[in-house]
Amino acid sequence: MKWAAAQDGLGAYGRLGFLAALAVAVGALGSGAAEAPDDAEPGGGPAADITFVEDEEEGGEAEGPASPFGTGKGTGARKDAVPGYVELSSGLKMPGRIFTTRAKRLKVYNIEKEIYEYVPVPALKRIEAVVVWEREQRQWRFKEAGSTEKVYTGKTYPARMLSYRLTLRNDHRITGDVLGQPLYIAREERTDRFVLHKRRKGAVGESLEDLVYIRAVVFGRKAYEQAVMELRGKGPAEAEQGEAEEQQ
Repeated sequence: MKWAAAQDGLGAYGRLGFLAALAVAVGALGSGAAEAPDDAEPGGGPAADITFVEDEEEGGEAEGPASPFGTGKGTGARKDAVPGYVELSSGLKMPGRIFTTRAKRLKVYNIEKEIYEYVPVPALKRIEAVVVWEREQRQWRFKEAGSTEKVYTGKTYPARMLSYRLTLRNDHRITGDVLGQPLYIAREERTDRFVLHKRRKGAVGESLEDLVYIRAVVFGRKAYEQAVMELRGKGPAEAEQGEAEEQQ
């Protein structure tokens, strides 16, 4: 697995990245995080504790910056942060407190209704990626300087287009496009950034497997605890594999 794609918003997790995730995930749930229960309020309405925190509501009392871009003590203090996990296409699940840019909702273009919808993170139960298409694309170059004729170089690169299925806590579903919006996952004093891409391409020579994407984001304390337990279960085996690879 090539993790040079960190610049594309998937985090810098190497062969032992899951161990780092596990080490900090156990203490991830702070008292200030908004809880997203695994079941919604009866009657189909939104749960009562869905919150959307504006800039001025968070004040300056927290220790360190509450910005999602920081790595200080304040990164996990967001009142609208929700416990859960991010699952990558590689199978890695990363538990923590999840939020987006301060005072922003996820902007989704609803394909069915042909309108934009704005969803606060605490209103979400699950986000699932839907692969619209994925393929190895040929690399072309101009035959010579000033020519309009292109020739195939014999090399390929991976490309993929995604849409997303959002399930809210009242079980309402939205399927549509998300144009590169960030999600952040905080665990103690570490915050990692992920991006919900619509379309991405990898480097020449990479495969579709190398082009890692967010497969799902699941919200709720039970989901968080499940991811922590899974990391604990496979930690030793993954560690041995990583050590063997380092020695080669």
